Amino acid sequence: MAMTETAPAAPRQIRLVGLMQICPPSIWLVAGLIAVSLALVPTLLSSHFQWVILRQAAPVGFAICAQLLLMRCNSIDLSLGGIFLLTNYLTTSSLLSQMNTVTVVAAPLLAGMLVGGVNGYFIAVRRASSVVVTLAMGTILTGLVLYLSSGNPPGSAHAAVVWLGRDRVAGVPVAVVVWLGVMVVMALCLRWLVYGRMVRAIGANPTAALISGLPVARTYFASHVLAGLLAAIGGLLQAGYIGMGSVRLGFDVVMVSIAGAILGGVTFGGGRRSIVGAVAAAYALMFLINLMTALRFAEPSKLILQGLVIAVAAIIANLSSRNRG
Repeated sequence: MAMTETAPAAPRQIRLVGLMQICPPSIWLVAGLIAVSLALVPTLLSSHFQWVILRQAAPVGFAICAQLLLMRCNSIDLSLGGIFLLTNYLTTSSLLSQMNTVTVVAAPLLAGMLVGGVNGYFIAVRRASSVVVTLAMGTILTGLVLYLSSGNPPGSAHAAVVWLGRDRVAGVPVAVVVWLGVMVVMALCLRWLVYGRMVRAIGANPTAALISGLPVARTYFASHVLAGLLAAIGGLLQAGYIGMGSVRLGFDVVMVSIAGAILGGVTFGGGRRSIVGAVAAAYALMFLINLMTALRFAEPSKLILQGLVIAVAAIIANLSSRNRG
């Protein structure tokens, strides 16, 4: 019987997939964008424009990290855009305009945690579909803001919120300091705390985690509360950066958060170096938008190119997942 020869391309494919596992797609995208920018628009690599891109990436980065946290334990949140919109309304309407700075900042964060808690209760305790629950919650929040604002944009953002979104400390945007600081804390918690181990175990095999006696419901609930908090921080930074109210803010947050999580190398229940990948993904997405703007891409072309980038990242993530399996 003739022996079947091994295809010579297999080791090469294994090496490629292994390399992709080491670095998430977002890292490769950042490298490619820097190369293109060096060749075509080197001005974008100046420190001034880089700080602008990072400041734009901060709110998106919080939404991406919120989504990746849930995706790692096989859940999802489609209400992030509603939390962004609600946060913008709370910080720009007359509801909190006469309050002190602590209340103005704390109220949206508590509201985000409350929304996450409601999502977590129905998903973890009542075992409802995360897609259905969070999609309904996002719709409710959008309708609530439209009702309270009568469809008209509220006023200007509170001075403390504007400081968070626009000002600098020692030349570094406050939003970037807040973003990277929270991401470092989150990375350490996921790496060293029991909660992080629970997320990894549940994401790897929820059924086995439940049989082993792990607190699956509590982990789901805590993850959704934390995701709501992260989204509220992102919404706070976004409101400060814009500086005024909007009734259309947040409509693209959900898709960007899912796309960023995929670019960061996170799939449902899996993914390594997720925080680093998520930070790089937020930066890459904003870099890509600014690069296309500098090259005078039309809006349809921007959407097509962004979709292609996300599709390629999803294919790479799928190949890495299969190789791990």
